[in-house]
Amino acid sequence: MARLLLTLVSGFILVSFAPTLAPTVIPQEGCRRCDKRGVVPCSKHSEEIIAAEGRVHFCSVVAGCKECGGALVVDCKRCDGGPENAAMEARRTEVAEWMKRNEIEAHFGRPVSRCETDHCELVVDLSGSFKVGRSRVNAHELMHLVADDTSHVSQRVVEHFGVEEDDIFAKMRMWIWTSAEDHKSAVETFMHTSARGDFKMLGKDPVFSVWQEPGLFSSPGAIRTVFTHNVGHMLISNLFRERDVGPIGGGWFDAGAGHWYEYDRFDSSVQYCIEEATALSSFADGVWRAAMRKLVSRADEPLLPPLLDVPTTAMNVQQQAICWSFYDWVVANHQGKMRAVLRDLKQKKPTRDVMKEHFGMGVLQSEEAWKQWVLDTYPTREKKKRR
Repeated sequence: MARLLLTLVSGFILVSFAPTLAPTVIPQEGCRRCDKRGVVPCSKHSEEIIAAEGRVHFCSVVAGCKECGGALVVDCKRCDGGPENAAMEARRTEVAEWMKRNEIEAHFGRPVSRCETDHCELVVDLSGSFKVGRSRVNAHELMHLVADDTSHVSQRVVEHFGVEEDDIFAKMRMWIWTSAEDHKSAVETFMHTSARGDFKMLGKDPVFSVWQEPGLFSSPGAIRTVFTHNVGHMLISNLFRERDVGPIGGGWFDAGAGHWYEYDRFDSSVQYCIEEATALSSFADGVWRAAMRKLVSRADEPLLPPLLDVPTTAMNVQQQAICWSFYDWVVANHQGKMRAVLRDLKQKKPTRDVMKEHFGMGVLQSEEAWKQWVLDTYPTREKKKRR
């Protein structure tokens, strides 16, 4: 009996102090339906929207989806999970945290359509559908078109100026509202000023706000071009130093940039940063190469010198087109110098000195080189656009 008791106690001690073995974890491998992922695309979103969402960091519209919570995928119902379920949950958490950081929705007390890209925080607070070409898009789809447009410009600016991460001080905040009242309320609340028409602040913490004003910014084309045009101004004003060169002797460069990036995206430029009301005024209907070639070939007087000290907003439409063409020449022939040129203009260095140092030519020599390039490269007649 004593021997039996000793054996039982010894066995208890061995079991009690034996190392605890971790439970065996069987990797979740998914199934054929989910392509071994464990998740499938959320059925609430089209393939086109899922692709568009992949080009932005966050979007409030899909974040509000009750099925996927903005992750764009849901659990596969035919298996116990797979390697992407953890990433799905992490994405849902990330999106939920982003949604909490929203002063605009808190101010208006309602959902506000917004998205975020590498360089922009966009609000496209519109509703209904819009005709784009032969099809129609809803307001959510239009917001992603705007996001793609601003991302295109941002990438071109990064390319032209050799932008590095610490060269940009802030994200560009760009808003469009359905009503003038919401536009006015947003500007007063967040910018502590008032504005009846479009509002733009360049340099430090750039902001652009406009409303869906009939005849000006009511069509999808006008909405896309006004965002595309202005993001170029805003980003350049925030590079290297938080200063807008438009009013300090760099209007020729600033005006040219705004039009160049719009033209690069849409093969035309119809937006103007001008103080006077010019909604019905345009240079050559926004299609400029052939018209500029004609202007240059007939010019008896220098075109650039009178513009060197003119602020962007004080130029007329032809003068802004001239600046666009000269910027076009700079991009084509002196792209490697654009970073240095912008830095010097932000230091208020005179344009004549800037051109001499970085183009190796004075103002009149630069003009002659630009004019000759225009005559050599611009067409005599524009191609008809497909409708």
